[in-house]
Amino acid sequence: MRLDKSSVYFFISLNLIVVLLITGASYYHIPLKGGKDTLVYLLHLISLQVTVAGFLYFLSLRSWVHFWFLSPLLLILAGFAFWGYSQDLSVTPHLIQAILETKADIAVDLVNGPFVLYLSITLLFLWVMARWRAQIKTIRLWSLNSFAAVLCVLCYPTLETLRPGSLQNRLPYNLIYALAEYGQQPNLKLNLNPDFEFIKNHDSLLVVLVVGESVRADHLSINGYKRETTPNLEALEGLITFPNISTTHTYTGASLPQILTDQGQERKDQVYNSIYSVLNKAAFETYWVGNQTLEKSYAPVVATNDSVVLIDAFKSVFSFDKRKDNDLLTPLEHYLPSVSRSVVSLHMIGSHWWYEDRYTEAERRFTPVIDSKYIPSLTEEQLINSYDNTLVYLDGFLYQVVEKLKDFSDLRSRGTTRRKWQMAPCPGRRGCKKSGLYDLVF
Repeated sequence: MRLDKSSVYFFISLNLIVVLLITGASYYHIPLKGGKDTLVYLLHLISLQVTVAGFLYFLSLRSWVHFWFLSPLLLILAGFAFWGYSQDLSVTPHLIQAILETKADIAVDLVNGPFVLYLSITLLFLWVMARWRAQIKTIRLWSLNSFAAVLCVLCYPTLETLRPGSLQNRLPYNLIYALAEYGQQPNLKLNLNPDFEFIKNHDSLLVVLVVGESVRADHLSINGYKRETTPNLEALEGLITFPNISTTHTYTGASLPQILTDQGQERKDQVYNSIYSVLNKAAFETYWVGNQTLEKSYAPVVATNDSVVLIDAFKSVFSFDKRKDNDLLTPLEHYLPSVSRSVVSLHMIGSHWWYEDRYTEAERRFTPVIDSKYIPSLTEEQLINSYDNTLVYLDGFLYQVVEKLKDFSDLRSRGTTRRKWQMAPCPGRRGCKKSGLYDLVF
């Protein structure tokens, strides 16, 4: 085997273009500080691109495959990368759903000048590379280049085994996984018509269930923590706290199906009951308002609500520019005038990493805080300070929920509430499912 120098420069240039226009988008918004942090994530980007380089090579072995398949694929990926660069959007199954199911007139509104310019520049680069590839003689499959490309491709499963998700959640791989997950049927089997008998009761009752995230009971001052992280909650009368509660799982995908169904600690191959199906049969209206994209494991449970709204549907927990949880209060206020016998669930982003994106300057009570995503460069004090600040934010959020419910209760007792908002396109009709695609009405 001999080195085919005629194609080496072509593939180096192709990879540099892909880094600039596509894979670099997955790293653009990562907060870093200092040369060491930058070096670590530069090596991570290089590792990602090495795996991509192997696929680029095999998709360019023939000039017609490069032109008719690889070039359109790279153009599509560049379209996703633009929103990664400009808005820090993540390629998730929910984003794929929005693209494939949103009405054309809504999608057209997203085609703006910068987007068209970005794709035009990409097209120019792709055209130049296609012309260049056509001028290169046929690349032999059995060559030193091909052997090196195979090694590059094999780096992907190796690196994913060492650190699961480190490459899977970056372009272009996250698009592939999002498409695969979007096309799969949920594994969780639910009984949509639970066999229960209820005594008919038409009393009005409003329950707000707040699903928090990544909260440590031992970091809440209401549970005896040395720092004042929950002063607002401590001021509430009649509050009950459970300081010794823990979870059997440490990630949302496994925990929520247990919390929201009768699954129990050990999942078995059987049909489960969603708490919302049970509530609906008991004549409750159920509403889900979330600040997280839905995962496959619990999306079917959420879908059993009468209404589902995601306020930041196109950004995953990996985004460094997600909306704050206080934005959940706006949909809650929209629901309140029309609720009677209802359960409203608020699913927070909570204290997920990156902590500095989970609260505002007003809650920065403990300093110094984290200033880099590269954890080894951070001190324990920085990590704890930033995390505790997220709990200060949580305290304020829960206090606002309680205060809004108090205000609503006072208005209802005086008979002054009225239906102020309409939840288009199907307000107030049981069985009418709303999609997170309607989150823009808020």
